Amino acid sequence: MKALSIGSFESFWKAALLTGGVAAWSLPAWNVIVNPYQIFKTEYSMGSRYTSSTTNERYLKVEYLLRDAKERYPDSAEAIVSTINSEIPGQRVGKSGRQHDAFIVGSSIMGLVDPGVLNTRFPGRDFYNLAFLAAKPDEILATLKALKRKGVPIKNVIYGLEPIAFTDIKSYGPAYRLHPEAGGETKQRVIFDYLFASSLSDGFGRLINEVKGIHSVRYDIEDTGRYFLDRYDQEIKQDQATFIRKQFPINAKPANAQPWIKSRFDDFEELVKWLHDEKVDASFYLNPLHPHVMKAYGDDRLEEFRKKIAELTGQANISDCTHLLSTDQDANQRFYDYKHFRDTESETVMNCALSSRNELNERGRKTASFTPMKRKGFS
Repeated sequence: MKALSIGSFESFWKAALLTGGVAAWSLPAWNVIVNPYQIFKTEYSMGSRYTSSTTNERYLKVEYLLRDAKERYPDSAEAIVSTINSEIPGQRVGKSGRQHDAFIVGSSIMGLVDPGVLNTRFPGRDFYNLAFLAAKPDEILATLKALKRKGVPIKNVIYGLEPIAFTDIKSYGPAYRLHPEAGGETKQRVIFDYLFASSLSDGFGRLINEVKGIHSVRYDIEDTGRYFLDRYDQEIKQDQATFIRKQFPINAKPANAQPWIKSRFDDFEELVKWLHDEKVDASFYLNPLHPHVMKAYGDDRLEEFRKKIAELTGQANISDCTHLLSTDQDANQRFYDYKHFRDTESETVMNCALSSRNELNERGRKTASFTPMKRKGFS
């Protein structure tokens, strides 16, 4: 009886260890196969690449740009930087055309902008859309510093701003984690954390979409950097009136804007200074807003925001495109939702965004020579 008890005890612990081992590795297997953040290689994962709504563009865009730079210039980091700093525009041709050397930055609003619209306005440059969902100024600065440090050329930057980036208090999950070169972590640590990330909710969402064959979003990580709202575009094509009624209810509850987060303006000021010190040709402008959002902030706060950004950038005549797409009765036909204007408006928005720059060029003034204005307090 005693021997049987010992044997049963040993069998129990073997079964418990086996069960625990299976449970422990089931989460990493789930994260690799379902791959909700698109961090892991496609040969181990299900579905189409970069079609998860929780794709981590902060990580993947930087990873792509660093890999591209390494493949073009397989030298030391110091040699790469030396080569870039002595670059003559138009002479550097890589494996499949020019290397990206100009960047669109900002939040998901900017993520819809087609870089081709800017390439025609900046001959000799190749823009890449480096915008992130809910991007904050400190994240943009950390990312640009990492790219510069690793030898990626940064000649031009276009940054479209909106008030929500300076009031948003939401906390975000694994899909918003910076690339280790920008976040100051080791790549091994980041990959390990993604293996064991609690991703059941994000993963089930992707799994259901794959089973249904429906993709709401598609990221063009390895080319333009922008993303496409495929499901919205399909719904608009099928029945725009129904889409508008769904996205913009007649009796929508009024939105309430949060107070300013002062540290965000400090971070933005640091970003402006870095761009200036690095002699990056940077253009800033205020993005178009839907009337619903403008009402949430009110005219006084919008004007306060405009003045503050103009002050921090040293661009007193900064292009203000806030009302650009809301001047008629068809504003709902120019936005996907209350935040994002449709990608078909990219040309119109960029015309507005660069209007002040064009005026300065006509007067023979150079954008790169501006001196940031002396900072004042912000209430």
